Amino acid sequence: MIERPMRLGDAVEDYCPRCKLVLDHAVQALTESEIQTTVCKTCMHGHTYRHGKAGRKTKVKQSLFDQILAKKPPSTVAVMPTSKRSSARDEEE
Repeated sequence: MIERPMRLGDAVEDYCPRCKLVLDHAVQALTESEIQTTVCKTCMHGHTYRHGKAGRKTKVKQSLFDQILAKKPPSTVAVMPTSKRSSARDEEE
């Protein structure tokens, strides 16, 4: 099937920043054959065309615990005796 160029008022799925969902939108403005702005058919909010992609990506903040561990130098591992007999021999020597 041959796709026709988009026209004003055509339905397109896009991300609505107010509803925070991908919903049906109407084309509000075009530049040549590219969609510039859309209007959400649910809340009637007009915004730039986002190509169906969600809003801003949030950076994952490192937890405070991970930040402290990253700054702390690796510690030496102390060997603990495995049984009471081995500790008794160490005390006699």
